Amino acid sequence: MTESVRIAVIDDEEGVRESFKMILKIKDYDVDVFEDGEKAIANIKKDKYDLAFIDYKLPGMDGIEVLRKLKEIDPTVEVIIVTAYASESSQANAITLGALEYLRKPFLMEEIYELVERGLRKRRTRGTGKKDSGPVGPIH
Repeated sequence: MTESVRIAVIDDEEGVRESFKMILKIKDYDVDVFEDGEKAIANIKKDKYDLAFIDYKLPGMDGIEVLRKLKEIDPTVEVIIVTAYASESSQANAITLGALEYLRKPFLMEEIYELVERGLRKRRTRGTGKKDSGPVGPIH
């Protein structure tokens, strides 16, 4: 029996959280959703996640700050920043801070699945010391 993949989704829009949950549950991923960074960080301190999808614009603590704190708690978690407000500087900042990717809204189900697989592949290769041979560059 394989261990389940745990994914956190942090977005202030209920519709977006529910969309992610529905999309990810199709693949039997274990998904927890949070409406803000504070609630997510409090939970992530207690539970371990493989990946996190974090909205760039959140009330209170923004997505970049959540990314920083999440990486402090668990440097191995793969993070995808999700935004409708893309800019080159915010994308570069997110990637520099350790985000796997920067996903622009609206997104397709296939993009979500590809990012999850890429993140899981990166986690596995990190454990073996091999280079990730997956696709490189923006997904959208």
